[in-house]
Amino acid sequence: MKEPGLHAQRIAFSVLAVLLLLALAGAWAKDHFTEWRSIQLRYNELAARSGKPALPVGLKQLWRAELGVIDRCVTCHLAMGGAEPLAGDALFAAHPPIPHQPRELGCTPCHGGQGRATTRSDAHGPTATGAQPISDRPHFEAGCGTCHTGIRTPSPALVEKGEKLIKDYECLGCHQEPGALSTVGLKGLGDAWHDRHAGLTSNGLTFIPLADEDVPAVTSALSTRVGAPRLMAGKQLVAKLGCRGCHDVNGVGVEGEEGPDLEEAISARDNLSTAKQAQWHRAHLIDPRKLTKDSRMPRLGLTEAEADLVTVFLLSLRPRALGEAQLPIDRLRTSRLGERDFATDGASLYAAFCSACHGASAEGRLFEATEQRIPALGNPVFLALADDEFLRNTIRHGRTGRRMPSWDKPGRLKPKEIDALVGWLRALEPAAPAFVPEAPAPGLEAGRSAYAANCAPCHGARGEGSEVAPPLAAQDNEVTRSDERIHGTLAMGVAGTAMGSFRTLEPAQLRGVIAAVRELPRLELSRAKWKMSPGEPARGEALYREHCVSCHEPAEGKEISQGPNLLSPALLSVAGDGYLTGTIIRGRPGREMPSFGVAGEKHARLEPSKVADVVAFLRSKAPQPTRVVKKEP
Repeated sequence: MKEPGLHAQRIAFSVLAVLLLLALAGAWAKDHFTEWRSIQLRYNELAARSGKPALPVGLKQLWRAELGVIDRCVTCHLAMGGAEPLAGDALFAAHPPIPHQPRELGCTPCHGGQGRATTRSDAHGPTATGAQPISDRPHFEAGCGTCHTGIRTPSPALVEKGEKLIKDYECLGCHQEPGALSTVGLKGLGDAWHDRHAGLTSNGLTFIPLADEDVPAVTSALSTRVGAPRLMAGKQLVAKLGCRGCHDVNGVGVEGEEGPDLEEAISARDNLSTAKQAQWHRAHLIDPRKLTKDSRMPRLGLTEAEADLVTVFLLSLRPRALGEAQLPIDRLRTSRLGERDFATDGASLYAAFCSACHGASAEGRLFEATEQRIPALGNPVFLALADDEFLRNTIRHGRTGRRMPSWDKPGRLKPKEIDALVGWLRALEPAAPAFVPEAPAPGLEAGRSAYAANCAPCHGARGEGSEVAPPLAAQDNEVTRSDERIHGTLAMGVAGTAMGSFRTLEPAQLRGVIAAVRELPRLELSRAKWKMSPGEPARGEALYREHCVSCHEPAEGKEISQGPNLLSPALLSVAGDGYLTGTIIRGRPGREMPSFGVAGEKHARLEPSKVADVVAFLRSKAPQPTRVVKKEP
């Protein structure tokens, strides 16, 4: 007799054995019929047809421990791992020419994706392990910027000029090989390249020497050719658009006060595919408020193509962690030596840090989101009244309660860069016209009109002077003793007073003003005894409430005023009485700030005594210097 349970046990063991065999067969089948195996078999089939050696079938990987890279991408992209490139399938094509060897660097440092995956869907799909999403074709150059964070962008103006010269001089007529000039910028260029080309002939073309002033422009354009043209074009655009005025870009700029650190903003969307990230950033660059209703970012006027180039650069803002030995030279120079990855001449600094708010040509702009008017720094009357120290201190300390941050902080502008900015702004002021003794004077009537419009608001219709300006018709006024002296005062202004320069007047107008001043009847007044009136703050406050509040204090429901905050300690600490007085009387031609020296359609004229009162009130709100009390020994 058999035991009752033995038969059942044998059946159970048989079933388990069959299941084990099925599992083993399934595992073998799963491994044998994988996507990557069929790809490699297809490669070997094509290799046999073309007489090329076959590859052993199996998983392949690139391991770069120093970079933290384990890439199995070359299991399918066989030519990237050193296999012979084959025609007939894009997977077997050679990598386009780049400065690196893919089999030495790996794939994911540039392209992203999950390098350890062995299926296309896992390697190319959404990342769940902290890996970067794989780049789509239009934006794959962003990967270059994750290591090369410090590639320098020369002066945008020079690059534009240089690219035009390269085209005009038909440089590609000789440099015809694919990518011939695509990586020349990596080798480092100096103007000596021009001398080395002297007398060279190629393809029936002879090198035509450039003008001396054109060599730096072509050098700058060539230096941007580093194998990633779309990335460099995007970085050049960022250097022109003033993004660093509101954002931190590669560790330099303003972060948190107006806009987020761009590196953090980009990383926040790593859960999306690169294509979806690019779509969002492109749309945001074109119309920020369409995607983010309360966005303070202005429209930058970018085309779709330009927005996509900037997007390539934005997607590169994911610095890859590298050891000291692996850091590219450009990154070493910026991260360790503190070099800039942008040009530091005044024009380039203005474009990189200021243009987004103050306009590409310092013409000012209106921010739609806040209805705030940003000052026109190139306004000739502003430059006539603001001296270099005013400009320098404004850049250093910013404006409390406005969008203007303090730039005298780590990670922002260096002292030499602030000086370069001041020099560039000062160069926007019209040049002082030369005095020409023999130039004929215009009609006296035209001179009187020019005097009435430009001089009488402060000096009086008869040159009798006022609370803010000395009498021109005084018996002892030396200014009226020579035409050259009057011309110099008009052309240069008088430092520390409301008398800014009048360089915007035509030479004929200047001669007319001189003639009008010369004909003023002498009055029983003393220039030597004249003093500027200190004004009365209490009266000035009433006038300020009546004439200034509507523009210079926020309207109800608004966070910020249309015009500058006149009570700002930052403004009052750098603006002297002369600057304030001159601004009120002369206004800002072409802007909302009227000239209170003359009556207008929407405002009354303020007498000089009233202007002095307003200035006295403003000055009473300025921060008082701290007194140092010396203790007795």
